[in-house]
Amino acid sequence: MNLDEREQAFLDEVYRKARLLEYDKREAEKVLRNRRMLARQHRMKLALILGSAASVAGAGLYGQVDQALCVVLSLLLIGAGIAVEKAELTWNPDKSSGSGSN
Repeated sequence: MNLDEREQAFLDEVYRKARLLEYDKREAEKVLRNRRMLARQHRMKLALILGSAASVAGAGLYGQVDQALCVVLSLLLIGAGIAVEKAELTWNPDKSSGSGSN
């Protein structure tokens, strides 16, 4: 093995390690982005549940809970659940990232 072949082998190993580090960096960014997205979804669900509970409690305190109100609130909760589910299903992490895969 002459000097040029050893230098080329060394450079190949350096480039391989650099690609591996870049891959690890991209994966760490994806994990962080997914954690943020899950936290945001969790907060949205919690706010929806608390808002609904506050609405029902407020209506109950004023003695205005009747069958029509229960139906309307149920439909609102069902619609909100469907909207949250649709938002979760349509989210695509590949669209939100600015880099393509190499």
